[in-house]
Amino acid sequence: MTKKRTLFAALTVAAALSISAQPAKHPAAAHNFASDLQTVPVMANTMGVAGAQFQTYVGIFNPTASAFQVTASLYDGAGVKHDATIQLAAGELKTYTNFLADVFNFTGGGAVVFSAPESTGGQHNNRFIVMADVRSGPGFRYGTTVPVSEFAGSSSKSFAAGITVDSNARTNVGCLNQSSSANSVRVTIFDNSGHQTIGTQTLSLLPNAWGQMGVTSVVTGGYAMFEPSDSAVCYAVVVDNQTTDGRFVSAAEYTP
Repeated sequence: MTKKRTLFAALTVAAALSISAQPAKHPAAAHNFASDLQTVPVMANTMGVAGAQFQTYVGIFNPTASAFQVTASLYDGAGVKHDATIQLAAGELKTYTNFLADVFNFTGGGAVVFSAPESTGGQHNNRFIVMADVRSGPGFRYGTTVPVSEFAGSSSKSFAAGITVDSNARTNVGCLNQSSSANSVRVTIFDNSGHQTIGTQTLSLLPNAWGQMGVTSVVTGGYAMFEPSDSAVCYAVVVDNQTTDGRFVSAAEYTP
């Protein structure tokens, strides 16, 4: 009997060690699934530095077996909300080469929130997928993918890692103010050691407004820390000065 208990205990320990040695499974990224509410933090239909022209390609896909309507709400720099409706048949994909112009007849920049009504019984079955990238002209062949988020921002600090401002690249930082009050976002630039503050700027946002500004501090491989006074979704875009190619960096929230 003692031998059986000893054997059982040894097998139990071996099984536990085997399980603990397995690599942890991580959940999919937050923007990798269909939802009935999605936010694209920046879109553009505007002229940029050195005559570059920017426009936003958008694809919106209905993977369900039912038709429904999606409301697209554009929030501009003044906090004005512009609404448009998009009808999606079951399984339908609609694409727009210049979404702000095609849907809103709008020139400039802003953030767009997509939403669908609840289905029968208050269910969230009217789910869709949004793909967006900002392209630079004159060719408009390739662009910078802009991640789409289902979750609202908060007033917590957030961080955009890997930004550069020098003779070869520039960095823009921006936020969507998701509150109905004015929002003052303090943006602090650090070097990659995290020990040296390179500079500080403030992005002042009207209620429900989107805004963006250029980083004025010279930095190589540093990061930006965003400190909003109210709920906001923030980001950085590093742009090559020669080709106008961009690299989008979503700001990740961190609350100790």
